[in-house]
Amino acid sequence: MNGARPEFWQRIYALREQGLIPREWKTGDIREHLIEAFKPSTINVRPFNASVSMTGGGIGSFVKDGGAPQAWRVGRGLFRLVADPDDDAATQAAETDRGARRAEELRAAHNRPRRRAPYVTAPAPPPAATQEAQASSRYPSVPVALTDAERRAMEGLSTDRKAAAIVRRHLREEHGGRANIEVERGGADLLVEMDGRTERIEVQGTEASTIAWEQLKVSGQESHDSLVMEEAVMYRVVNVNSANPRIYMLEYGRDFTLEPEPQWAVKQAPPKDAQYPLRGEPYRYDSPYDAVAADEWESGA
Repeated sequence: MNGARPEFWQRIYALREQGLIPREWKTGDIREHLIEAFKPSTINVRPFNASVSMTGGGIGSFVKDGGAPQAWRVGRGLFRLVADPDDDAATQAAETDRGARRAEELRAAHNRPRRRAPYVTAPAPPPAATQEAQASSRYPSVPVALTDAERRAMEGLSTDRKAAAIVRRHLREEHGGRANIEVERGGADLLVEMDGRTERIEVQGTEASTIAWEQLKVSGQESHDSLVMEEAVMYRVVNVNSANPRIYMLEYGRDFTLEPEPQWAVKQAPPKDAQYPLRGEPYRYDSPYDAVAADEWESGA
């Protein structure tokens, strides 16, 4: 059974056999053992891509595309091998079968027709608290002071890429070398590992000085699922063009919800005169009751 696993997962199986990592592990647990053989981005991302959630809808892209799940997602950034060496052969076989069935269920769920529209974020229902407690302090945030050189380096970037650069700047300043930051999804989202904990950050930027809920959209089913499954948090960066942007750290359920938003394409209509060129023009019938000669009919042949 071990020979059928990709090399990455053979290594993790061997680490479990030797008792070098716990039964439920994070990417930080395997990093020191695999860093010489695999890139940091591979170690950070591979467990997410080849795993499925026991409950909920979490499924990695490798499994979604038909691959066999190698691990269960048992918590936020926490994994367990589907077939663990601490289990006997019968249990491993049963767990492998259960993982395959779970993957099929999740693939079927993800392959159902969906409305191809972005998700709109909205503030979560207010908690049972006073109005004063619902002020801006309700949303945790941090200010970031950019230097002129840092602002010049961001010139020409899109709003979301500026926001991602601002978040990276904040994480480096806050945590120094303890934070390993990888860029995902076109440069706008981040995968951060620190102190043995891995977290995805959905980065959303705006030129506005407020969160601007009405403009805040989440595009793509994968981003939606990561937020709902609490595998990702959202960092809303406001004032991205200023020297003093601010980062709001928002969590699904606590600070916002996600709702599908149907959209229609708006097209400019042609002028009324172009639609009905004869509207309003006088018309006249000439000899409406006269017979038509046979040679005046047009043939459809």
